[in-house]
Amino acid sequence: MDIATVRMSARRLVEDDLVGPEITVVWHAGEPLTLRPSYYQEAFEVIDEELGSRCAVSHSIQTNATLISTAWCEFFAKHRVRVGVSVDGPADLHDAHRRTRGGRGTHAKVLEGMRCLRAHGIDFHAIAVVTPATFARADAFVNFFAAEGIREVGCNYDEAEGVHASSSVTGHEAEHDAFVAHLVRAAEAGSGVNFRELMQARRLIAEDAPRYSWNGRDFPENTQVMPFALLSVAHSGEFSTFSPELLGQPSAEFGSFSFGNVAQTGYLAGAQSERFRQVWGAISRGVLACEATCAHFNFCGGGAPANKLYENGSLDSSETLYCRTMIKRPFDAVLASLEAAHVASLEDAATKALQ
Repeated sequence: MDIATVRMSARRLVEDDLVGPEITVVWHAGEPLTLRPSYYQEAFEVIDEELGSRCAVSHSIQTNATLISTAWCEFFAKHRVRVGVSVDGPADLHDAHRRTRGGRGTHAKVLEGMRCLRAHGIDFHAIAVVTPATFARADAFVNFFAAEGIREVGCNYDEAEGVHASSSVTGHEAEHDAFVAHLVRAAEAGSGVNFRELMQARRLIAEDAPRYSWNGRDFPENTQVMPFALLSVAHSGEFSTFSPELLGQPSAEFGSFSFGNVAQTGYLAGAQSERFRQVWGAISRGVLACEATCAHFNFCGGGAPANKLYENGSLDSSETLYCRTMIKRPFDAVLASLEAAHVASLEDAATKALQ
């Protein structure tokens, strides 16, 4: 993305009054560190010029860590960039899928990058893509992150999306269920690793989810179904909203999920198009379908439109593999653990009372 596009992406937010007290800019997709720190220095300055007087701006970068250097660490520290490292666990699991163009594994380079981050005092979290091979090595998976001192880990999976027509988790959901239960037990045993999905489940159980009003109705907050809660801008300036994964994907029904280009129009102007109305209408019907059929609706708010489209073929559908993998199983596993602990506590109190 050239700097002029960065500037217009930020300026359109101000023009459309889409700026709240805080905004997070996420540099993701591909490998962001293929550009030099000097590019981000200029980009950050431009974004601050456009938004800095209106809100607090923070930046996040998701990287495979193979290009991490002292210069990058100094840049991250200077700008307080939140860093995420993509690492799938032990070398055999990681190198099975994350290879160079020459076919060599990248795990050793990732470890080197993480050591550099730690040496410069840069805190980071990890995102791991889990597969059936991971499920079979749950102990090694947890132990890797514990040994590396990584305390916050998100477990993604290879989702059915675009040309990737199916997920490796399909047909292995029982194994995934056992894997999630293992993560819960590891947390209870003091592994020191906090898994994102389990933390989210605990938060949803302990606290009422934020809610929003639309068309006279009250709904659980879900940024993927709320127009302009998330905005995605491609290197070309094309923009979209709802699920970030929709941008750049073709659609037989809608043509595409681009609602305009920041060089030519504002975000809200894009919402006036017939394509936007059709997409939002379908997503809204999907939210209502989830509300009517799913016991987890109040903790989710209607699922992920991109997954509904690529798994079910329709934005106005309901349950997906993504729902079961990322929301339902973690929630149910944490709830079962909390209930078991509560029952054990009551039984212990009763035993003591009888003594």
